[in-house]
Amino acid sequence: MKIGILADIHGHVKHLTNALDRIRCEQVDQFVVLGDVIYDSKSAPETVSLLNDCGAVGVWGNHELGLCVDPDDKVRKLYTEPVIEFFSRLKSHFELGELLFSHTLPNQDASDPVSYYLGPRPDEEGALDVCFSQFRHRVMMVGHFHRWFAATPAGRMAWDGDEPIMLDSGTRYFFVIHAVMDGWAAVIDDENNILTPIHLSRC
Repeated sequence: MKIGILADIHGHVKHLTNALDRIRCEQVDQFVVLGDVIYDSKSAPETVSLLNDCGAVGVWGNHELGLCVDPDDKVRKLYTEPVIEFFSRLKSHFELGELLFSHTLPNQDASDPVSYYLGPRPDEEGALDVCFSQFRHRVMMVGHFHRWFAATPAGRMAWDGDEPIMLDSGTRYFFVIHAVMDGWAAVIDDENNILTPIHLSRC
């Protein structure tokens, strides 16, 4: 299965449009968002329309937490019904086979904004040990940190997203996927075991 991954769009419609066009060329089976889809209400309808058109699924981020977890009347008045409906479908975690997607470290409470802002970074000592011990998925993927990062239970890998990375079928992985708003997206092919970063400014 080939999956197009969209992290931290932050309502950047131009980059999102480019990312969708580029990823469609890879003939992916599914699009997954890794949270922080919007920044505020301004570009939310157009952003959500693009994601609905491609059948995107995925997880919520800290920027839309109030839309995804018991939105009150004040929040609802700021957004159109299609936007409210889209965010109601996002989850705290999303699984596809042996893949686990979340916005930040999967052991953090996805309904608590403090976990997003003050929780550990993946390169902090011991942070990923907890993730690998609590979750048995072969590959974990998060957004939030606006960078590329890769690790196995043995430690951080020397990879910065400049080229595709081949995955060993017997190894477990944790990846941070760089942000769409910063000009990046990715495709993971879990049948052929390859994660391909996509730089949106490159052909």
